[in-house]
Amino acid sequence: MYKKKVSFVNPNFQQGPKEFNAYYLPYSCGVLWSYANQFPEIYNNYELGDFIWRRDLVEETVELLKSSDVVGFSTYIWNRSYNNVLARELKKAKPNILIIFGGPEPQIENPEFFEKYPYVDVCVKLEGEISFKRILDAFNTDKNYNSIPGLLVNDSGKTINTGDSLRIDDLDSIPSPYLTDVFKPLMEKFSEIRWNATLESNRGCPYACTFCDWGSLTYNKVKKFGLERVYHEFEWVGKNKCDFVSLTDANFGIFPERDSMIADKLIEVQKTYNNPKAYTISWAKNQKREVVEIVRKLIFEGGSKLGLNLSVQTMDENVLDIIKRKNLDTNKIEEVFELCEQYNIPLYTELILGLPGETLDSWKNNFYRLYNAGNHTGITVYQAQLLENAEMNLTQRKMYKLEGRIVYDYLVGTYNEHELKEGIEVVISTRDLPNDRMIEAQVFSWFMNTFHINGITTYISRVLNKQGISYKEFYDKLLVYVKQDPWIASEIHRIEDHYSNWAKHGRIDHVPIQGMEIHGWNLIHSTIINIQSESKHNHVFNIIEQFLRAEFEIEESLLTDLILFQRLFLIDYNSTKNYSLKLAVNNDILGYLQDNSELNKQAEYEFDFPENKEMSLQQFCEQIFFARRRNFGKAWITRL
Repeated sequence: MYKKKVSFVNPNFQQGPKEFNAYYLPYSCGVLWSYANQFPEIYNNYELGDFIWRRDLVEETVELLKSSDVVGFSTYIWNRSYNNVLARELKKAKPNILIIFGGPEPQIENPEFFEKYPYVDVCVKLEGEISFKRILDAFNTDKNYNSIPGLLVNDSGKTINTGDSLRIDDLDSIPSPYLTDVFKPLMEKFSEIRWNATLESNRGCPYACTFCDWGSLTYNKVKKFGLERVYHEFEWVGKNKCDFVSLTDANFGIFPERDSMIADKLIEVQKTYNNPKAYTISWAKNQKREVVEIVRKLIFEGGSKLGLNLSVQTMDENVLDIIKRKNLDTNKIEEVFELCEQYNIPLYTELILGLPGETLDSWKNNFYRLYNAGNHTGITVYQAQLLENAEMNLTQRKMYKLEGRIVYDYLVGTYNEHELKEGIEVVISTRDLPNDRMIEAQVFSWFMNTFHINGITTYISRVLNKQGISYKEFYDKLLVYVKQDPWIASEIHRIEDHYSNWAKHGRIDHVPIQGMEIHGWNLIHSTIINIQSESKHNHVFNIIEQFLRAEFEIEESLLTDLILFQRLFLIDYNSTKNYSLKLAVNNDILGYLQDNSELNKQAEYEFDFPENKEMSLQQFCEQIFFARRRNFGKAWITRL
């Protein structure tokens, strides 16, 4: 009996450093197939064709897919252009093929959708498993899709909207694509790839932030997969030698007891199979002490180098109100930060530049408020994106005069050109932050990351802040002072010029540093990379010492200790083989900052670099960016 062939397109770029040869398994498409294929009417009439999981040549991919009867495209910001070009060319090559689009990116609010995308036959809105199965049912019978909820249907170019989709109440009714071996043929065929497996332990987000399309796409209510299923999927990852796992829960840790048990299972699998080697987690927004304990367990029992992310996006109450987000109370944020420092847990916080209502002053104050709350080692800055189906794009754009620019170097590895290049629309100007101020804010973010977050003046400014010199006063003076140095002044001009290029032309257009591509997202880290590449470690710290002597009255013994402490904290590539190092000082800097003990007393510290000390300079520079969330490039300090 002839079975119709169903193929899927869910390509992504290579992940991480090039030598990793790492790619994501096409999880979202695997879930669609594993759900549909459990029904006899699908199993008896369809067979699984091909997965398109990376950006191979369009011409070759069209030839591969021409033998399919149905092709589903999972579409998001990293493959939107590729998917559209491939679908268009595939439709030309085989007009009677059924092309289905889905995922977060298609313009489901556009009443003229098929005038823009005539090569698409059906677009699935929001959650797709039930809708996709019903489309296959209809394709096998009368090809009438108009009665299936949750679709946009192409009726000779006219858009038919069939209403809201049905959402699955029992997530365990979706068979796991891992446990049903959906990906087994793919992994056997491409055994050289280091695979990144995507896992869900729950689905949904209880928040409705206007800049995000996550909550709207999952109806806000959080639903859970059964624990046994999650455990078995982790076992599968270990047994099948997946090097990486992306846990895609929107708020891991939101169910502390359950999520702690999942963390235990992850640790067990890693110890049993030596896989996965690494993983990413999106941590709960409303964090408690229990979340810190989960992270602590993963680090000190599981050997993870991954830290805790506490996303605030902004600290300004007016902006938070506009974007429909409520952060933790400041005292709770301080408690989380304090615990992380106490347990030596890498910590990072996310800020979004370009949100409606944010001003230059409020943007600068975000950093100072986070420093005062206790985060000094990790602040990641994202440029606000105008995501297709997010409220900020659909309804707030006009109100707050959000001007966007499609940029083509925001994603790592966006090396395709012409029609295939992937662009993301980022905010370059707002009612409250016009373009010239936006560039000033971007340069300020670079300045804060370079000097405070990346470890040049972190402990110096913290000690002085505790002695009455505010972070604002310290960094206002430092910025004026360092502009007098020709090398740093040239770095500032370079940053300004490239952010200006970004806003005008959609590209940074930056030459690589030590083989590292510099694009819109990692430009903020490029000076720290240059310090290593150009051996400017001593040069920079000499300037900092001159600055302290010129601007502040600091007792000589303390000044000497602070400079030595900072020099060892920011790793100099040329000195990596000297670590670990011990430093005896006359001022107990860590005790003073962490325990409120007396400053003027002797102490001894150990500074360690717990990484491969044989890595090349190019690898070291790459890791400054790729491993920034585990505080790469900064020493781990222990008070002896």
